[in-house]
Amino acid sequence: MKKKISVVLSICLALVFFVACTNRYDEKNASFYTLDLVFNAETNVITGRQTVDFYNSFDVELADIHFHLFANAHREGAQYSPFTANEINDAFPNGRSFGGIEITSLRVDGADSPIVIGGRDEDRLIVKLPRALMPTQRVMVEMEYTLTIPNVRHRFGHYNGIVNLGNFFPIAAVFENGQWSPHVYYSIGDPFFTKAKNFKVSITAPNNLMAAMSGRVTRAPFTNGNTQTTHTSSGTLMRDFAIVLGEFQVVTGEVDGVEVRYYFTQETSMSSADALAVSMDSVRVFNELFGNYPWETLSVVKTHFLHGGMEYPGLVYISDTLSGNYFRDVIVHEIAHQWWYAIVGNNQVDHAWLDESLAEYSVALFYERMPQFGVSYSDRIAESLRTFALFEDIFGKNFDGSMNRSLSEFNSPYEYVVVAYQKGAVMLSSLRQIIGDDAFFSALRKYFQNHKFGIARPENLVAAFEVASNKNLQPFFNTWFSGEVQTFGRV
Repeated sequence: MKKKISVVLSICLALVFFVACTNRYDEKNASFYTLDLVFNAETNVITGRQTVDFYNSFDVELADIHFHLFANAHREGAQYSPFTANEINDAFPNGRSFGGIEITSLRVDGADSPIVIGGRDEDRLIVKLPRALMPTQRVMVEMEYTLTIPNVRHRFGHYNGIVNLGNFFPIAAVFENGQWSPHVYYSIGDPFFTKAKNFKVSITAPNNLMAAMSGRVTRAPFTNGNTQTTHTSSGTLMRDFAIVLGEFQVVTGEVDGVEVRYYFTQETSMSSADALAVSMDSVRVFNELFGNYPWETLSVVKTHFLHGGMEYPGLVYISDTLSGNYFRDVIVHEIAHQWWYAIVGNNQVDHAWLDESLAEYSVALFYERMPQFGVSYSDRIAESLRTFALFEDIFGKNFDGSMNRSLSEFNSPYEYVVVAYQKGAVMLSSLRQIIGDDAFFSALRKYFQNHKFGIARPENLVAAFEVASNKNLQPFFNTWFSGEVQTFGRV
């Protein structure tokens, strides 16, 4: 009887895993974004023309399309700010500054369309469709806009001659549970949730500025004189796209057929050669552990940024305020996000722990594979455990340790980091001890392979570990997810 139950359980888990794996698609079944941007360095304004060949990859007909306008979180009077009150001074060293996006024209399948700005905080462009768009059908959306870039050290902003262009252009929301995802720009975490798509992006800027971009970049003199250069990049199955402009120096290397580029303006405590070497080591280690990085290039950019780092497909920010071992840790963490977020996507608003826990745990795995740095796997996990235990001890009954909750439900950025990063890393380390290395790494590789370019959910990760180990692990995960102390038997 036990053997029959085990067989039935294995079949059921395999079916769950197979169905979950259908949430993927190739580049032919994806939307195509074309952006033509011109940057005015004197005004810090971008004028843009954007065409979206939108593919309905959802399983329902659509009457409209919602595009996130994340840039509008930076406008004066925004209800949802990208910053907590405690971050304002650090974010704006030169005083408070505002920005935003203004849509100036809109066409749908070649016909003029009304510009409707909605959402909970004037953060959506709502494109009304002339006819119902059935699944697998396409519609062409063309728009023009003006972007005002704030003077701020953030994902989208300029400071001291460097321009960060992250989460700056209109990007389609995800339709699920009968509605367009209602998320706003929360100040805690990374409030972004999008599907993979294809890109071709051009930005024209003054000659003194180099463009680090997602994808492989080509450069050509702009036809209007010799004072500007047009930088062009393309990328397939990227769920987002970022650009950083600056008077950069760049060093490059190649690992496993991937060109790794490290952009910087000046040498600091970690040399550019060492930063590039760590970046290349990260790609090699994660290729071996999880599966191959799919794009031709990876850009690592040291830039002005309020937090430690930020991930985009094919490009990561590393804050220029970091130094020493922490600078190295952040490089490794952000590059791990290429596997956990950029390639295997997830809802970063409702399930932030899913990519953050895996990325933070991947740092421990990196050091386990790279002992020459003098940081042990056990030291990293012990540090995460100490941080989590200390936070829990300090806040006592006021500490919410639950993991499956929205960014809007975290009480502070510190609680978010402790739960999504540190607690999640300890959970994965504990799971590895329970099921063993063979099952643990087999599950991660299968999870990566079966969900790359798609959107994974927590139950998909649980199913991957259950299939690989042939164990019922739901009680284990429930204990960690709920934040409650539970006693469960041997799995």
